[in-house]
Amino acid sequence: MKKKIKELQEIPLRPMFPNMVTMLNLCCGVTSMSFAVWGMWKEAIWAIALGGIFDLLDGRVARMLNTSSKLGAELDSLSDCVSFGVAPGFLLYQWTMNQTLRADAIAAGVKDVAAVGVPWWVVLFLAMCCAWRLARFNTMLDAKTPSYWTHFFMGLPAPGGAYLALMPLIFYLWSGNEFFRSVPVVCGFMIVAGILMASRIPTPCFKKVHMPKLPSAFSQAAGLIALALLALLVMMLIKNFWMVLSIIGIIYLIMLPLGIMLFIKLRRQEV
Repeated sequence: MKKKIKELQEIPLRPMFPNMVTMLNLCCGVTSMSFAVWGMWKEAIWAIALGGIFDLLDGRVARMLNTSSKLGAELDSLSDCVSFGVAPGFLLYQWTMNQTLRADAIAAGVKDVAAVGVPWWVVLFLAMCCAWRLARFNTMLDAKTPSYWTHFFMGLPAPGGAYLALMPLIFYLWSGNEFFRSVPVVCGFMIVAGILMASRIPTPCFKKVHMPKLPSAFSQAAGLIALALLALLVMMLIKNFWMVLSIIGIIYLIMLPLGIMLFIKLRRQEV
């Protein structure tokens, strides 16, 4: 009896670390919505970006500690749905909302204020597409896929979908152009992001991309060049964060059709 009580009291901390990192991702998503309520647009995006970093780390921590579990996988998907499906839509809904029209609607006792910003159904659409993508991903964890899928995701990954949906806000923070704040533009990005997440379109996956082996004479030089480029990127991010984020987003958009063409080529070669 004492042995059983002791086993119940002793909770191993090691398996909890990856789940704690995943929970930080969830907290970032919820915090982003809090920032959105108060009109703190930059902070809201930073919170989602920080959630993306935690999303990258939790799996690596689990593999490093050899504590991967089905619970962690399910918790990861639930956190991703909040941080990359619900939070971006809510942020864009708040950002595009005309505060004057909302105040007038509230004063007039009108509860339907969908016309003052992004329609609520677009927010729901983005969240549902993200949930669908994550649920499909979980069902395919143990499924065998052809080798030509090695460097591709099936559909846009959840962080990538959030990034694509938030691009109008990122462009606005860089340029200050009100065009990117217009409801049709924001809705277009949100709908396209949702469709790509829920689709089976191949999108680039960089998780298994490795540097090619170089002769020893060039390996050190290649390492120095990589460090220099990384330092340059960090300096640019510090100097003009939103410009760099916008450029990266444009490059990512260009890579999507290029990735599809590469996928078709690889599939034809294997077949």
